[in-house]
Amino acid sequence: MSTPTREFYDVLQRAFDFFNERLFAAALPPCLITAQREKNTMGYFSPERWASSEGRRAHEIALNPAYFADHPMIEIFQTLVHEQCHLWQFEFGRKKSRRGYHNREWAEKMQSLGLMPSHNGEPGGRITGQKMSDYPVEGGPFLEACQAFMADFRLPWVDRHAAVAPPCQSRPKIASPQDDALYTRASTVIPDLEPLEERQQVVRARQKVRYQCEGCHAKLWGKPGLNVICGTCNLPYQGDPP
Repeated sequence: MSTPTREFYDVLQRAFDFFNERLFAAALPPCLITAQREKNTMGYFSPERWASSEGRRAHEIALNPAYFADHPMIEIFQTLVHEQCHLWQFEFGRKKSRRGYHNREWAEKMQSLGLMPSHNGEPGGRITGQKMSDYPVEGGPFLEACQAFMADFRLPWVDRHAAVAPPCQSRPKIASPQDDALYTRASTVIPDLEPLEERQQVVRARQKVRYQCEGCHAKLWGKPGLNVICGTCNLPYQGDPP
């Protein structure tokens, strides 16, 4: 019997297996794929994070479901393959990166797959560094694999209260007459998502406001709508406009 858990994770496992075969010659070992709402990142790789009662170990690839709804489908695949390259380097690389860093060996593997590393997600960006984004190379193996995978791909479940803020690094759209499905957002095909305007209001309500004393110009941060008096000047603090 099908369940939401099985439907959601089966799709991620199928994507892992597909890109493993198409881009890594099926060399990557199985790993444990998880959904983690890690703030300001679309995914991460954690080597040998899991252990079994039989003494086995498994790597973890985490994907952030908070970004699934309002990001193009191709960005989910970019995140997965980006982390698969970390897995490849851990298993087969000669110059492994320190934790969280993206070194030249990792960058060269990404480029060989048709994913260009870039610290700012744009052409000409640095290809190594601590926080890295990437963009697909037109006509490269990654983009071709994505187009093939999209032929029968469907994301069955997405977070109705998806995150509004984009990930740390933006990713530009690579225009192509064949990539419309790759750049479809789940929010355009799943009818029951919380409206974007409501999510934006929630984000704004949670944001802190900077207040400044009219006299001594001392500053503080707090929730919107505070009525604060400066103890030194006996003057009100004024909050920045929303």
